[in-house]
Amino acid sequence: MKRLFCFPFMDTIETALNLYEQSQSALAQGNLPEAERLCATSLEIFQRVDGENCPDAANLLNALAQIREQRGDYDGALQACRQSLAILDLIDETFTGESASAIRLQALSHIGNIQRHRAQYPEAESTLQGALNFAREQLGEEHDQTSFARNNLGILYKYTAEFDKAETLYRTALDTLESQFGEKHPKTAALYHNLGGLEHARRNFAKGEPLARAAWEINRAHLGEDSPVTLADATALAGILDGLERYEESEPIYRHALAVFEKIYGPEHYEIAVNLNNLAGVRYALGDMQEAESLMRRALAMKVAVLSPTHPDTALTANNLGVLLQSVGQKKEARQLFLRALQIYKKVYGENHPKTQSVRENLKTGA
Repeated sequence: MKRLFCFPFMDTIETALNLYEQSQSALAQGNLPEAERLCATSLEIFQRVDGENCPDAANLLNALAQIREQRGDYDGALQACRQSLAILDLIDETFTGESASAIRLQALSHIGNIQRHRAQYPEAESTLQGALNFAREQLGEEHDQTSFARNNLGILYKYTAEFDKAETLYRTALDTLESQFGEKHPKTAALYHNLGGLEHARRNFAKGEPLARAAWEINRAHLGEDSPVTLADATALAGILDGLERYEESEPIYRHALAVFEKIYGPEHYEIAVNLNNLAGVRYALGDMQEAESLMRRALAMKVAVLSPTHPDTALTANNLGVLLQSVGQKKEARQLFLRALQIYKKVYGENHPKTQSVRENLKTGA
């Protein structure tokens, strides 16, 4: 974090800056409660010394929002983003230039990403498209923050199955980042990860594997084996390996990620639920119905608690559990799960989305 202004209270400010750096270190290590505590303390010091509406407070509120978003505290993250924007609105005549634009862009991007997490896709598209337009106007087409704004909008379009739109945004961002940072930089790795995920969604698993593997290898080298970012890359690669039926490679990745995520996040978190779902899919494919069902039921209960009963990610696991139960003759409960998933998908995605159509086919198969 760059110090935006110089003040005479260097000892106090220096303490705040040190706390922020410690917060970022704790975040990189996956210690989210400590990261949030340190960041909040740094924010308090800046506001006490510089005033509640100082630029550094707006900047730190975005950092706090990032930590809360990773913890699954979306309400708290949104509150921090809105406080950041409110500060910027109050000081917009005195605080201008690239730093002001970058802080505003970060707040808008966090809000759009949280809307996506909550499956508020029309709202997310409006927010993220607005963020991209703002970045292009204020920072320029080649700025790395403009590339990240493209990336965020691309992620949304992957979720809404607008794959061509997503790819155009990803590749434009990748070209810019590769020219600025090279092919083996963590900023570039984020685009490899997302392009690999896009090919996974298209079921082009062989095409997606080298992209996902590149992201994993880059972040392993830069961040370490058990960084949350590295583990996200590893499990994304594992999903592609599942598509290629290379379960002997994917299963150890899921089990290792689960152990680390449970240590980092505690017993209940979105990342844990996702990996429980994916590991259940592996055990199902290998014929271990008992463990697969146990894992899938844990994943479903966790998604209901962490997301909501009507979130599309919850519907995904409900559908998967339905497939499993249908295969072992538990057709009544399977049908209930399919109907539950279908209702959610129709409301969120509409009748013609691939996920809606897939659940409808499952219902026909079990009829």
